Amino acid sequence: MPDHNEQTPLLRDGDAEEGADDREVLSFSKEDSENPRAWPKSKKSINVGIVALMAILSPLASSMFTPGISQIAEDLKTSSDTVIGATTGFTVMLGLGPLVLAPLSETFGRRKLYIVCFSLFALLQIPTVLSPNVETLIAIRTLSGFVGSVGIANGGGTISD
Repeated sequence: MPDHNEQTPLLRDGDAEEGADDREVLSFSKEDSENPRAWPKSKKSINVGIVALMAILSPLASSMFTPGISQIAEDLKTSSDTVIGATTGFTVMLGLGPLVLAPLSETFGRRKLYIVCFSLFALLQIPTVLSPNVETLIAIRTLSGFVGSVGIANGGGTISD
């Protein structure tokens, strides 16, 4: 097992064809603040806690909506079955979002994706509450499910790194 107090190389694959050795080697010193292996346990724990909360909040937002379906249907003058479409769209996008967001995190970085997606997720709760009709509610909840899936999509990779 490698000694994590020494320099830790990271390999990044280039765009060359298979078999070519054009990998870039990055090295961290033990004092490097960018090296997660050198972080104190408290910083590691905080990062894991934040990622875990993101992974919990999105599915929680899906299930918290359910008890109010009949009241929402009454307020929007539609059937409960139609309002269930908002939960369905949210849940479907929680499953499909990681298919897009996980590869994007490898291109743009996980931190940027967390900030953008979870900010959008939080902001989309406002138009959800203010939706004037069921169509708007379904569209916004579906989009909210997509951007909210970032914690599920990237949590494992973040903790692994």
